[in-house]
Amino acid sequence: MSQQNEVARRHLRSEVGVDLEARIKSGDHEGRCTVDNISSGGARVNTRIPAARGDVVTLHIGSIGSVDGTVAWVNRSTLGLKFAKDVTAITDLLFAVAIY
Repeated sequence: MSQQNEVARRHLRSEVGVDLEARIKSGDHEGRCTVDNISSGGARVNTRIPAARGDVVTLHIGSIGSVDGTVAWVNRSTLGLKFAKDVTAITDLLFAVAIY
């Protein structure tokens, strides 16, 4: 990622470090996904669930919680999600688990 794109980001991103299994729901479609990176403002996920830019989705992360968001971009089976609200508590918990 270029420095220019990194400067433009509002939230620090962190690689999860392990493939975090989660579920994603977009419209009538629901299925598994893998969270690659996450911040309090969004996430990058891999999934076979069909979704398009602007779709409203819900990301379910096991017993940790769920968060609603919008698909910001799509690149094949990878989605960039923008969360509807700041989810600092969820990301703090995920970072703690990832470094444990």
